[in-house]
Amino acid sequence: MGTRAMSVIAIVGALAVVLLAGLSTFRSDTFRLSLAELRGLYASNQSRFTDLSGVSTHYQDEGEGFPIVLIHGSEGTLKTWDPVVSAMKDRHRMIRLELPGRGLSDVGAPDQISDEVTLHGMVMDLLDQLGVEGPFHLIGQSSGGTIATRVAKNYPDRVTKLVVMNMPSSPVSVPRSARPDNVRRAMILNDDYLKFRTRGFWDTYYSYLWGTPELLSEDLITLMYDQNRRVAAPMARQLIPANFSPEQGDTNLGGVVTPTLVIWAMSDPVLPPGQLGELTSRMTQTPLTIKELPGVGHFPALESPELIIPLIEEFFED
Repeated sequence: MGTRAMSVIAIVGALAVVLLAGLSTFRSDTFRLSLAELRGLYASNQSRFTDLSGVSTHYQDEGEGFPIVLIHGSEGTLKTWDPVVSAMKDRHRMIRLELPGRGLSDVGAPDQISDEVTLHGMVMDLLDQLGVEGPFHLIGQSSGGTIATRVAKNYPDRVTKLVVMNMPSSPVSVPRSARPDNVRRAMILNDDYLKFRTRGFWDTYYSYLWGTPELLSEDLITLMYDQNRRVAAPMARQLIPANFSPEQGDTNLGGVVTPTLVIWAMSDPVLPPGQLGELTSRMTQTPLTIKELPGVGHFPALESPELIIPLIEEFFED
């Protein structure tokens, strides 16, 4: 092997060492944000904080009129509902909260949360604190729909009408092998090696979740990057919004009697159209209105608010 070739190999090796050292540093908490820092960046004039079952919880309460409660999904924040709230707060009282570990809400550590605490119970505790003692409408997106259906099941005299969008009816797992190549590569780099989801990851992942990626804003990508680089902390299992088994899904959904509008975005790669049939087959005790949205991805309230807002308003006014 010639001297020149050996020099090239040495340079490449040195660069590799530098790169690995940089990545090792990157894997530290250098880029993490504390909850206090996140609140400093994203709390607005409408932001309020209260204790729900020992969890410092971020919520917003805007407008006047018949109350509507909105619950975001696992990868969302209360900003999921910005377009809906803006369009309806002149006629309704719009109440939205951020679930434990999401947005500007605290986590709820396992050793601090009683086994009796439930997410749907926390929603009702918030309404009690806000003086909402009578009926209300309820909207849930994705796993927020799971929580919403549990509220409706356990408080049928309070929930007048229910809207759910692309929600799971039983445990959902999308293997990496079923995802596009660019998403798989982003997951391997960010989740397996870096142990940190970069802004580039959220650009790739949210583009995958959008039916029309061109509608995805830079501000939303930045928000999701910031919201998901908070300092990691363990969470009590009962605060994870999911159906843990098909049997549990049958029990929860089969007990809902509230008139329900199901809005289903048909280009959702996580909850594809087949999941719609699974959901409706479990909701056997309630009158269902089903509206399908071709070409829309996992977050219809953000991607196509001009389509869903009229559907919600018509359903509530009927």
